[in-house]
Amino acid sequence: MSNPIHPRPSDLVHQTWIQQEKIVFTQKNIVDLGCGTGFICDYAVNQGGARQALGIDIIAPPNYRDDCKWIYKNFNLEKQGWSKNSVEVLGGEKADLILAFDILEHLTSPWEFLEECNNLLNQSGKLVLTTPNVNSWERFLKPDDWSGSLDPQHKILFTKYSLQFALEKQGFSVETIKAPVRKLQALSSILPDIGGQLFTLNTKKVDSESRQS
Repeated sequence: MSNPIHPRPSDLVHQTWIQQEKIVFTQKNIVDLGCGTGFICDYAVNQGGARQALGIDIIAPPNYRDDCKWIYKNFNLEKQGWSKNSVEVLGGEKADLILAFDILEHLTSPWEFLEECNNLLNQSGKLVLTTPNVNSWERFLKPDDWSGSLDPQHKILFTKYSLQFALEKQGFSVETIKAPVRKLQALSSILPDIGGQLFTLNTKKVDSESRQS
């Protein structure tokens, strides 16, 4: 039996957002890009009723074993073709839901990444994505040393507008895009876009398949 997966604080935050948006895993093919500990994949198949779950990251989750009910793969998200490889791992099936928490800002070409996500999804499949928010309160108060720019692994950062623009250009309908303030919930209703992270829920457009072919 595989060892239990202990979530990081960020795993629990992401799980909460998924639940708040009423995103269900039941009988779906789930792909978690940058799966980290593997907590979400493990939760998806063991508690969420997912049909299949595939976690992709550059380092294997520490408690991942061959007897896990979900699959881990080391695919390079900077190279084209990882979506095709993912479909092969899923037995020729496309994904119903892609999770991409804190990935976009690390990539040289977010544009190609979003195209690969679109290719991997079933028609009307969903993409959940988070990335640092350029218009966060932190940047305005600490413009020279806020976390988004201090991380040496960050290559590109987004505003709410630029992220929505990129998603729509790459064949997604943006259902939700927000930047909630986690610690000051009272401010969320007054200033909903100043949180540290952008959270967005998107659906693949029905006509995006013909756009790519």
